Order: sequence, then C-alpha cells, then structure tokens
Amino acid sequence: MENSKQEPGKNESKRELQKLTEEQKEKIMKVLNDFSKEYFVDEFPDAEYITEYDILMKQKEDEWKLSLLEDSEPDQIEALLEFCDKYMEGKKNPKSIESFSSEFVFIVMYDMWLNKSCVWPVMHNPEWDEWDKLKDKKVKRKDHKK
Repeated sequence: MENSKQEPGKNESKRELQKLTEEQKEKIMKVLNDFSKEYFVDEFPDAEYITEYDILMKQKEDEWKLSLLEDSEPDQIEALLEFCDKYMEGKKNPKSIESFSSEFVFIVMYDMWLNKSCVWPVMHNPEWDEWDKLKDKKVKRKDHKK
C-alpha cells in the first residue's frame, strides 16, 4: 500500500500576487474617485461642525480605495479592471445595465470590505455599535469658511 500522506505544502498551489502597473492604478483611482463623488458625498459641505463618525467614514473610504490598489492575484486584478471598464462605459450611457451593474458591484465591494464580510448581504459588524456612538461627537472643521 502506498503512503497516502503528503508533506505539508506539497502540491498546494501558491498564491501568485501581481503588482498593478501605474496605468492600471490611475484607471482604478479615476473610477473610484468618480464613484466617490456620487456615493460618498459630503452631505453638509458648508457646515462648521462635522461628526467624528463623518471623519471615520471618510478614513474608511480612503482605506478601501488603497486596499484596491494593493498587489493581488492576477484574476482579481483582471476582474477589478473589467468592473472599471464597465463603470466607465456605464457613465457614457447612464441608463444602461452596465451603469447599474458596475455601480452595484462597487457598492457591494465597499460594503463587504467595510463590514469584513466574505458574503453579501453582509453580516452584522460589531464595530458599528462603536461607530454609531461617534455620530453624536461634533468636531469643528479646520477648513470651514465663514
């Protein structure tokens, strides 16, 4: 009888990471910045005070964007670039299915990342209990114009 035990690490596929090119990073950031203008709008641009929650959510948005620019598996990079292409195509024709589906993909991606969930709809993230408390803590804006 043949020994069926294998040494750990043998015949296991290794994760191959790929670096994004500068061109790919620019494309992704262009799409994410456009997406952010529509979905992460500063609700009170002239307000003298904002909440710590607003600040935290802005930080989370920035962290999410940076996470999408990290080295990744080639098929994940390809899929992200494909979503970016569909998003840009959808901007040319806002009523198209590409417009809706690509925007929806980014919403789901952000929601899953923010809630540390590998499934969508996401499960409850216990951090929200603490984050919600920040909605009552006001902070004076540094760049507020009177």
